[in-house]
Amino acid sequence: MDSQLNILLIDDNEIDIVVNTKLLKLANISEQITSFMTARDLIDYINDNLSVLITKQNIILLDIQMPEIDGFQCLEMYDELPQSFKDVCKVFMLSSSIDRNDIENAEANPNVIKVLEKPLDVYLLKRLIS
Repeated sequence: MDSQLNILLIDDNEIDIVVNTKLLKLANISEQITSFMTARDLIDYINDNLSVLITKQNIILLDIQMPEIDGFQCLEMYDELPQSFKDVCKVFMLSSSIDRNDIENAEANPNVIKVLEKPLDVYLLKRLIS
């Protein structure tokens, strides 16, 4: 398990957060998992903790479909974050959607490494981040 790996999980569904957190821990990806139910909370957390976050590798697992601010709008907010954070961060989007447009739009974003289907395949994620 990488003690320097910090996972930021954003999903408006509490059950998905609980399940994905357990899966991430069982797969020994990281013990440092912080979850958020809104994109605004994520961005606020990053800004408030920037000095600590830039000392670690960060993985953002971002749900595409959320109320108020969806995953794509969150990516626009992410784009405004300091480059020092983006240099130590990888963004993966999570989707239960079969909407091909959502997946294509997400994969076209230069900040997104890959779109991962729900339920999260933690072993695929492990391969992608190693």
